[in-house]
Amino acid sequence: MKSTMGGLQLPDNNKRLIEDVFHELRSILSSILSSVELIELYAENNGKERLPASEKINRQAGAIKMQVVELEYQLQNVKIIQHILNNTLNLKKVPGGIVHLLKGLFLDERYQTIFSANVVFNVRKEPADMLVDEALIKQLVLNILFRMEKNAVSGKEPVLTFNFEDTYFEIKGEYVASSVNHFVSSSLKTGDQEKFQFATSSPDQGISYLMAYVARLHGGTFDITAAQERTIEILVRVPYKM
Repeated sequence: MKSTMGGLQLPDNNKRLIEDVFHELRSILSSILSSVELIELYAENNGKERLPASEKINRQAGAIKMQVVELEYQLQNVKIIQHILNNTLNLKKVPGGIVHLLKGLFLDERYQTIFSANVVFNVRKEPADMLVDEALIKQLVLNILFRMEKNAVSGKEPVLTFNFEDTYFEIKGEYVASSVNHFVSSSLKTGDQEKFQFATSSPDQGISYLMAYVARLHGGTFDITAAQERTIEILVRVPYKM
């Protein structure tokens, strides 16, 4: 099963896309609140349980840190969507080394501890400076990473591969879906090249559309393929010149 996302437009039901993102925001805030409540409980029960309260508190503090980073990333999604709906999204393309830009993302301390994906860079030909909107490209990669981390089966690391070919660079995300429902809904039904209908109402479908939009803004393509044994592949290709 394969879906190719094309066309510089969002779904007809734009309200649904916004609701999907805000659903994710509410889930994150609920998780943060639960973690804080657990920390308070551990502090109250200090010395009454075999596992030291400090160890439990440190574990929950790490979870809160991860959730705050995810909250920041989701708020950035809201900002981008709002600009798109208001027709105020102006690409700020600047010349820069795309390899250096993408590698720098994984040197950011905020993301080093929260992603378990195995990241691979295959640089066949490092391109000359190309014009990209750095913030949007970074957000595209983060959306792929968060989708894989959230939906991958436990114990099997997702793989994110960057391939730099002669005329384009490629972002490939591969993971094994943790549920059959997610696997089935990962391939989106397409109408024609300019208009797509979602297979389900899953929030992942809305975010997938946003990722496709960013890829198309850079003259690229966005595909999701569901293969056998619940393997999902996300594939983005962006030309060096457009």
